Amino acid sequence: MILAVDIGNTTTEIGYIKDLEQIETLKFKTDHEKTIDDWLINFSFFLNFYNLDKTNVNKIYISSVVPQVEEKITTALKKLLNVNPLLIGKDVKVPLKINYENPLEVGADRILNAFASVNILNPPLIAIDFGTAITFDVVNENFEYDGGLIFPGLESSVNCLFSKTAKLPKVKIEKPSNIVGKNTISSIQSGIYNGYLSLVEGVISRIENEYRCKFNIILTGGHGKIISESLNLPHIYERYLPIKGIYFLDKYLKVGF
Repeated sequence: MILAVDIGNTTTEIGYIKDLEQIETLKFKTDHEKTIDDWLINFSFFLNFYNLDKTNVNKIYISSVVPQVEEKITTALKKLLNVNPLLIGKDVKVPLKINYENPLEVGADRILNAFASVNILNPPLIAIDFGTAITFDVVNENFEYDGGLIFPGLESSVNCLFSKTAKLPKVKIEKPSNIVGKNTISSIQSGIYNGYLSLVEGVISRIENEYRCKFNIILTGGHGKIISESLNLPHIYERYLPIKGIYFLDKYLKVGF
C-alpha cells in the first residue's frame, strides 16, 4: 500500500492510494510547533480512522514545501511504519524537463501537479492550485514544464486585508449571490471571489495569447472548487491532483512514462 503525504504551508494532507478510484485522505494543520510525537499521533489517527493495517504500508512518498516540518514528519513516519519515506525532488525525480532558469527553485508540489496533469489532460495545459499561494504551472505541447505564476491565495488576501486595516472584518470565503455587495462583509466576499475569478480568466487568456494556442485547464486546491463553479472556460477540477501525481509517479517508476 502506498501512503502519500503532501506538506503544504497551511495544511498537510496524508492519503492512501489503492488505485485512482480509491483515494482516502485526511488533512492536519501544518504547525511548525508540532513535535515528532504530535505527528505520530496524527498519523496513527489516520490509520485508525480508515482501519488500515500499518504492516501493509510498503511505500511512502512525501511532497513538501516546508523543510522544517518535513524533517519531523519523515522521522515520525519511519518510527511508526518502519518504512523510509521518499522525498519528491530529492530521492525521486519527477520525469518532466524543466525550462526554468534554476530548476531547483521549482517546488516539488508544482512539478508534481504538472506531472499529474499530463497524465489526465493533453498538453499544452495549465495546472492551477488554490492554496496558501495560488500557482499557475504551464506544460507546453512537448510535455515540458515551462514555468508559471505565483499569487497570494484567497485566504492569504483575506488575512492581509484584516490585519492591515482598522475596520474591515475577517470574512469567510464563499461565492457571493451578487457581484455588488450590499454591506461590508458581502463587499469583501465579492471582491475576493470575483477578483480572483477574473484574475484566473485574465491570466489564462494572456498565456494563450503569448503561446498563440488554446490550453487545457485543470484546477485543484482548497478554493479551487468554488472558483470552478463560476469559471467561464472549459476546465476540470481535480480534488486529489497532488495525491494522484504521486500515484502516477509510482507507476512511472515501475513501468516508465
